[in-house]
Amino acid sequence: MIASSKLTKKNQTTLPRAVIDALGVRPSDRIVYEIREGSVVLYPKTGNLADLKGKFKPRVPLKEYPVSVERMHEAVQDTAAETAAAYRPKRKRSPKSRKP
Repeated sequence: MIASSKLTKKNQTTLPRAVIDALGVRPSDRIVYEIREGSVVLYPKTGNLADLKGKFKPRVPLKEYPVSVERMHEAVQDTAAETAAAYRPKRKRSPKSRKP
């Protein structure tokens, strides 16, 4: 089967329904383009949550995980107290007096 589509000025194209069905992709799915000796092979980018393991660094050392609800509550209270201590209400400015 042969399918074709047009390339726009912004280098975009719409995949023909036959290609979408063959790849089994849906909107927001990712497609991989593999270039092989003057031709391009498309295939869907598949993955799951387990593939993300090790891709992100934790913000705190792993030895502190898991965090209890009590520790989270304490952290929120501490942050709120620090924010309240640093809060300074804006002073009302008196209008400048005009010189005659």
